[in-house]
Amino acid sequence: MEVAAFARLEAKIEELLGRLNSLKAENADLKGRLDEKEKEVNELGELMAAQDAEREDVRKRIENLVQKLENY
Repeated sequence: MEVAAFARLEAKIEELLGRLNSLKAENADLKGRLDEKEKEVNELGELMAAQDAEREDVRKRIENLVQKLENY
């Protein structure tokens, strides 16, 4: 009977080790996807900053043109 109990224990341990390997692989995949998303977020942040700077430049140029017209 003890041999059967050890066999069941061995099977459970093998099952758990298989699940552990599966979870490690899934975790590595999720970390990779997270890194990609963080990179995308950073790139979009940089793009937004560049667009904000460009919009501010356009706003200043328009203000200068309006001021010139008002002073004319």
